[in-house]
Amino acid sequence: MRNEMIERAAAAFARGNELIDPEEVDGHLAEMAEKAAGSLLRDRHRKDFPHAAYADLLSTVAALRDVLGFTATPTAAEVLAWDKRQPEVYGRASAGRAEYPVTFLDGPYKGVEMTLEGPVKPYPEEDDPLGYLVGERGGWIAGPLAYVPLPVVYGPEQNGYTSVRYKREDAPLPDGRWPYRLRTDEPAPPEDARPAAPYAKV
Repeated sequence: MRNEMIERAAAAFARGNELIDPEEVDGHLAEMAEKAAGSLLRDRHRKDFPHAAYADLLSTVAALRDVLGFTATPTAAEVLAWDKRQPEVYGRASAGRAEYPVTFLDGPYKGVEMTLEGPVKPYPEEDDPLGYLVGERGGWIAGPLAYVPLPVVYGPEQNGYTSVRYKREDAPLPDGRWPYRLRTDEPAPPEDARPAAPYAKV
């Protein structure tokens, strides 16, 4: 019975020239809800924003997913309630700070170890089903900063000065140190670049 209902839902999408397989209905509906929720938060203050249409769309998708036995997606009311709670959630998550051991795997700082500060709690919370809506707010994990700029010197007399940026990897090493690698989307540092003070003797 459930499979038949999912097939009928796929057939309904086909009538609108959206050709999806029955096994793709779940993901397609979830994507619709995610895009609609994101648009609601981003554009709801526009005078010409179709509030009623987005509210109806989110409620319809949520109802259809429930009937088809898929996991829940939010209604417009739930999206706006989530957004209203975020200042408090954000404040709690950003309150605690800690020092984390880090190590650099390549570039001028290869082999250097130090500690870097970072939040104790992640934002959004790991079990937040609407965490994807953080979007442009900018989220973080519990750990050291995602990016860190570091000074380097270069040249025969090491009188050239610039900086390089490292990117933290997504998880710590088994020993607890967080690894960083040089960003590859920025110009490479000079070949003879070395850590500058105060890190020259770290």
